[in-house]
Amino acid sequence: MTPKAALVAAFLFGFAAAPAAAQIPPGPTLQTASNGMQYHVAADPAQPSAAISLWYRAPGAGFETPALPGLSRVAALTVAASTPITGTSLTRLVQSVGGRIDVSAYADSVAVTIVVAPEHVDRVVRALTADYFAPVVDAAGFALARRDVAEDTVYRSYDAPDALEHALEGALFSSGPFHDGTLPDAKTMAALDVTRVQAYADRAFRPSNAVLILTGNVSPSVIEDAASRDGADPAPERPAQQVAVTPGSVIQHTANVEGTGLGWVGPSIQNEAETGALDFLSDALFAPKVGSVQRALGSLDVEVTGKFITYFDPGLFLVTISGKDAQAALPIVRRAIAQVATPMSPQVFASARIAFQYRVASDLQTPGELADTLGWYAVEGNFGSSPASTRYLQIESTLTPRFVASMGARYLTAAPAIVTLARARPQATGTP
Repeated sequence: MTPKAALVAAFLFGFAAAPAAAQIPPGPTLQTASNGMQYHVAADPAQPSAAISLWYRAPGAGFETPALPGLSRVAALTVAASTPITGTSLTRLVQSVGGRIDVSAYADSVAVTIVVAPEHVDRVVRALTADYFAPVVDAAGFALARRDVAEDTVYRSYDAPDALEHALEGALFSSGPFHDGTLPDAKTMAALDVTRVQAYADRAFRPSNAVLILTGNVSPSVIEDAASRDGADPAPERPAQQVAVTPGSVIQHTANVEGTGLGWVGPSIQNEAETGALDFLSDALFAPKVGSVQRALGSLDVEVTGKFITYFDPGLFLVTISGKDAQAALPIVRRAIAQVATPMSPQVFASARIAFQYRVASDLQTPGELADTLGWYAVEGNFGSSPASTRYLQIESTLTPRFVASMGARYLTAAPAIVTLARARPQATGTP
């Protein structure tokens, strides 16, 4: 934060006390089984499907050095594709009952989410926990996982917002899970082998390091089998607390896409009012079609995204700008960010709040969406504050224009990390 920004923030804080979160009842809590597994069941018999989501707090690039970006996803996919002692891989089982399985790898966590019809929940929960609590890694599963991750890495390298967000996290931190990322290069993929994947799976996929989330048309009784599995393990991995580099870094990368990214570090997940304010700001500025930045872009041929990512500590506010008119859009975005320290009018704020609450609710309509949200907040260390809880909405309802502006001044008026991605220029060839 620059000295000028610090003065602005201090001035605003004098008039904008944080919402009285202490008066708001606590949110839901996780239950803990005898094997150390944490779990939560959000049953809704009216839903036509169920989601089973198994989350682990585990770095995407492994626990050791040198870092191996992509290791967590390779490991999770390998276990799903390998053949356990039951003779049927988890992937084949889910496909056989008409379900869907997704593996999501983040810088500091990894999740396996399965959506199935209600009559298959018991069987899938048993298979999921059996396979991951005693992971089997075989050569065939490893080969499938490597291929899947290699294909996904290529695909994501052509997704400008995704590539920019990945580069921004690397720019904001000098080391650790966020710096290392989740996208492997060819050298990393070559360094991966079955032995390393097995070692990672044994440490990461322990019951005591697991959070099991069940949503939709489920019965709490299915937890009993998962909770009874052996798991007298050490304590779970701790959330990753990162140390950000000096703000204002400017980095250029050669990539398959072009664009500019702006990144700031923000509050930790424990600072609920502050994270709520930045959630609100990101929506008010960048919500598709209706955010103030999106409206200001007019007819420009550009894609602009902005989000606050609620990590354990610190959270990240990331903005990406890509497309034909990206350079014309950049000053529009910078002006909008510079204005966040000015409180919105009551009318604008009230309208933005209604729109924000609607979008929060619309993002939690399916069992899969709900399971992903609950799992994320569980592994990041503040389950009770997830947007799926009434506590989150109660905290959001206490926000004021002045407090939101004070958070914008505190976190977004510092010089951002700036990442520019550009395609490699073709090399001129000499005449024969």
